[in-house]
Parts: sequence; C-alpha cells; structure tokens
Amino acid sequence: MPGTETVIVDMDTAQILEVIRDPYGLGDAATASPLGNGHINETVLIRDGKRHLVAQKINTGVFPEPDKLVRNAVAIHKHLAGKEETLRVARHLAGKNGAFLHGPSGDVRVLEYFPNSISIEVLETLDQARLAALTFARFSRLLSDFDHQLLEIVIPSFHSPALRYRQFSQALSDDAAGRADGCRSEIALACERQAEMVAWQELLDSLPLRTCHNDCKVNNMLVNSDSGEALAIIDLDTCMPGCLMTDFGDLVRTCCSPEAEDSEKLEQVIARPEVYAALSEGYLTGHAGTLSAQERESLMPGALMVCFVIGLRFLTDYLSGDHYFNVDYPEHNLVRARNQFSLYNSLKAQRTTLEKLT
Repeated sequence: MPGTETVIVDMDTAQILEVIRDPYGLGDAATASPLGNGHINETVLIRDGKRHLVAQKINTGVFPEPDKLVRNAVAIHKHLAGKEETLRVARHLAGKNGAFLHGPSGDVRVLEYFPNSISIEVLETLDQARLAALTFARFSRLLSDFDHQLLEIVIPSFHSPALRYRQFSQALSDDAAGRADGCRSEIALACERQAEMVAWQELLDSLPLRTCHNDCKVNNMLVNSDSGEALAIIDLDTCMPGCLMTDFGDLVRTCCSPEAEDSEKLEQVIARPEVYAALSEGYLTGHAGTLSAQERESLMPGALMVCFVIGLRFLTDYLSGDHYFNVDYPEHNLVRARNQFSLYNSLKAQRTTLEKLT
C-alpha cells in the first residue's frame, strides 16, 4: 500500500489491451477484463485463445519511475530462480522487442499469469493464515543473501512512522478539505500516540535491513484453486530494503480482524488471538530459525505500528481531501481510519498475551 502521492489511473481495459496488442502478438479476438481489487494500479486479464496474460497500467502518481519497479522485480526473480528451494514470483514478461514497458508514457507492463490460481480475499481458516505467513517468510529468507542495496528505492521512507506523523501534522494544519472538525476524536488519538511513533521509529532504525516485500497482504499470495497450496508471491512493487517487523505487521493487519478494513462494525474489529498465533507460527517456521532475537522481539511492535500507521495514513488522506486512496464515498477514508485504530486498540489490549506467541 504505497506512499502519499496522488492516484492516477487513466486508462480503461480496452486501451490497455490495445497498447500491448502488437508487442505481445495478440490476435483480433483477444479480450481484456478487470482483475483484482487493488487500490493503486489498473490491472486486467488478457485472454487470447488459450493464452492468458496479466497487463497493468502502473500508477505513475505513486510510482513515477516504472522502470525501477521492473528492474527490482527482474533482479529478485533472477535471484530466486537460482535457488534449490523454489519459490515463484510473478515475472515481468518482455514484448517482442525486448521491452518491459509499453504505451505512450511507458507505464504499461505485462506479468505472468498463473493458471488455476486464486487469491485469498477474506481469510477463512487458520491454515490460510499460517500458509500466508510461512510463504512471505520464505520469500524474505530466500532473499537473505541477496544484496538489498541493489534494489532501487521506489518510495523513500515507505514505512517510516516519523514521516507519516509529519504528513498527518501538515494535513491537520492545512485542513484543505475542511474536515478536521468532524473527526476530532481520531485526531486526538493520533496526537496522543506521538511518543509511541517516536519509539517505533527508533526501533526500526536499530534493526538490520533485509529485502522485504513491504506489502504482505494475504491476497498478494496466489494459491492453487484446487489444492489450496501456495503458488506464488505477487505484487513486488514495494520490494525494498526494510525490516521484518513491518512485513509481519502487514500480515497481522490484513488477517487478524474478522472484518474488512472499511467495515463500520467497529465492535467486531478485533485481533483474534488464534489467528495471530497461526501467523506467528507460520512466520517463524518460514524463517527457519534465522531471525535474530531483536528481530523476533520486534514482531509484536511491528503489528501495533503497522495497524496504527495505516490508520494514520487513512486519516491524513481524509483530511487532505482523498488524494491518495481510492474512495467510494466521502467518509470512506475516515471509516478506514477508525477501523484500523480499533484493530490497533485490540492488539494493544492483548499485547501481553500475544507477545508470548512470538
């Protein structure tokens, strides 16, 4: 879930198809249909007879240099392909001319399609939570000998609590959309947590850097539609040097609550300890004893931090007038902020119990 830049998605499915038709030798009968429910890029499934491709219009408001995304993903795929222990990732596919990026602005790409695959949009079982954590942990472990300094920074300070708090403070000061008076309790909560934000930043700064996925949502793992086994990790756009506490935190944020991140049923937005336990078990198993004691101790703070900071980002965007996250109605980002703050509060209330599980 990238930065704070304005979302720009200005190409429909038919236009994306036309951009890639010639570079990929698509026939006249090829079709395109929307795929997934991402907040950022426009993604379509291309069907051309028995051939299937995934095409994507990159949001250059968030990712102003699409070539960086491609180079990072290609480097990661190359490293993983040389491993005896296999883990698939969605590959970028070059066109007939060898280029990965197409269109007038060079912002349309084509990715590998995985047949018989689905993404888990709503967690249904503890096994799914365990599998997601195990798979994302394996991703980081298999990249532990990859030189993370080779990765280009696509969004500076992506998970920095200090940066996110500064952005919130500026949005509050500007109150560009005139919304501050309608969310004073959420603003007060954010201000009360400033010291905690400082502590999280200090913890982040003390941890070793690794190659991190940085968007470890359960739906960024594809599973076999028949067996339920993990097939591949997708959406490598935010793969950058980072700390494992944020990857684990993303898993907790997107799996632990039984409610969607924009649910208004706040009394039901709770951190389920059994899900947290499954995530912790899967994540530690996937790292196979390679985590340092400091990294292991950072996992619970990472869960707290990610939930709160994402809530703060939703609140910041609401105050700014919804320039980043796609919204379906005027209060959508405020609803999301309240939801994430509720999840943070539930995690914090159970912290002593949950810490024993990591």
